[in-house]
Amino acid sequence: MIPDLSSRSIHFADLEDRFGKDNASVILRALEQFEGILEESVVKLSFEERLENVFRIMAENMLYQTRH
Repeated sequence: MIPDLSSRSIHFADLEDRFGKDNASVILRALEQFEGILEESVVKLSFEERLENVFRIMAENMLYQTRH
């Protein structure tokens, strides 16, 4: 079972409001790179969808790491 992080997740707009759009997109890309997400696979998604995707993958990876 993958933990539900949606209730405590931040949204891209939160990052954008706090750090500006350019910096928010750099933060997002850094998270994606850390999780091994290829930019080509997410370039057609909105920033919000990309952030949700990276959080989902982070949760899956945490679950996998705690099992092994």
